[in-house]
Amino acid sequence: MNIKNKVIPVYPVLIAIFPVLSLLGRNIQEVYPGVAIPPMGMILLGTLLVWAAWRMVGCSWQKSAFLTTWVLLLFFTYGHVYTALKIPGWAVARHAILLPLWAILWLGGSAVIWKFLRPGKQLTMVMNTISVFLLLVPVFQIGSYTFRTWQARRDVSATSTVQASTAVLTPPDELPDIYVIVLDSHERTDVLKETYGLDNQPFVDSLTELGFYVAPCSMSNYAYTPLSISSILNMNYIDQMGEWFDPQGQDRTPLFELVKHNAVRLNLEALGYRSVSMVSYQPLAWEDADEYYSTDPSSLASFQQSGQISQFEQLVWQTTAVKVLLDHPIRQSRVAAIPDGHPYADHILQQWYIFDQLGKMPAVRGPKLVFVHINIPHPPYTFHADGSLIQDPPPLPWIEPIAWDQYLGYYAGQVQYVDAQILPILQKIIEESVADPVILLFGDHGADSANRLAILNAYYVPESVKDDLYPSISPVNSFRVIFNGMFGTDFERLEDRSYLSDQAEIYQFTPYGETMPGCLP
Repeated sequence: MNIKNKVIPVYPVLIAIFPVLSLLGRNIQEVYPGVAIPPMGMILLGTLLVWAAWRMVGCSWQKSAFLTTWVLLLFFTYGHVYTALKIPGWAVARHAILLPLWAILWLGGSAVIWKFLRPGKQLTMVMNTISVFLLLVPVFQIGSYTFRTWQARRDVSATSTVQASTAVLTPPDELPDIYVIVLDSHERTDVLKETYGLDNQPFVDSLTELGFYVAPCSMSNYAYTPLSISSILNMNYIDQMGEWFDPQGQDRTPLFELVKHNAVRLNLEALGYRSVSMVSYQPLAWEDADEYYSTDPSSLASFQQSGQISQFEQLVWQTTAVKVLLDHPIRQSRVAAIPDGHPYADHILQQWYIFDQLGKMPAVRGPKLVFVHINIPHPPYTFHADGSLIQDPPPLPWIEPIAWDQYLGYYAGQVQYVDAQILPILQKIIEESVADPVILLFGDHGADSANRLAILNAYYVPESVKDDLYPSISPVNSFRVIFNGMFGTDFERLEDRSYLSDQAEIYQFTPYGETMPGCLP
């Protein structure tokens, strides 16, 4: 920053990337890091163009840097101020009022800077130092997560390897493809009828006709996705998975590593299985799978219509002056039927893409273990029961609560949609597979309802395995039963237990029992 006693003003560039990097740092465990590149690149380009424009009209590099920073300050605060002023009865929370006000602030502030500011070496050094300090927090968050991921991979890999080594699988004459399909938050039939007034028994009957066993009283073992998926794929309860477990801890990184490098996968890969991964929740992805179907926005470019932006980009732009464009009432429908500016366009595309690719899986070389996570009926609520899109979807409920009657309608519609989509795909997989496949179709946890952990849990397995299934089987025992019945193992069946915990204390497990009359002991 100091060349031949001249301090180079780098702070406009650092301030330009700070909001995007900060948002990425706060959400690094939830998103693909690459989603930050498009908005960061566009903002950087705009910053350099504004800086160059000020330089061309006669400002020094130092003064043009300060003028550019003033533009950035107004640009990045517009959306925040608009949202803060959006109070019922306040007419000022309108773009027609706020945008001209921002233009006046820009002109007035620029005039003051132009006339009175005499930026020198000291001011430039101060601004450079402040901008560097701004970046320390997000850089630490991203670096810390990267380190914790590496550490968790090291600690957990030993646990998974030990668990895998306890099983000696004897392969049958013909190795079947194995599908693990998660319908996030899909609840059980009796709970759907009791809470939502939705009778999905016809869907269950259709599964039964295809040859599935649908456990009528199944409950998830845990209340959150990483806990549940870790448990089923490692065939054990979380508190039994190694010394890393701390009831007082909050770090979820080990859970995601337990999902990526799990005992089921290690066992099956040792038999020659190829691994396949396609998920709509990035932390669950097996990036090192033999066949990895990335669902980040850039990877879906060929599946995506122009004019759509990712949910991460929506979060970025909604806080800036670009909000004026996002809130414009004119929205043109694309071929893919996603309105321009739809807040969950990337989520919709992910689900469509996974449905499309899952139907093509029988043609992929096997034997294979296919891990699929579909983020429906989990929020965001974007689909009507008939598959049409909700044009003005509700916000994510953990950000802004949804009225109970609206929640019931949104959730029920999502269930009907995903049931209608998955059924023909399952039929196609069964009909087109070379050997009879094994299919696990289940909800990883429940939702707000008469029983928070009651889940859909269906198995397409040989009769020898089906005989060992039972109404209250929970996911932790799924592969114990399958491996015993198909691969000659002798796993002990665990007691089926269910636990609640909350986001703040995710490892503080509270036992949660059956509540529905038809399933009480």
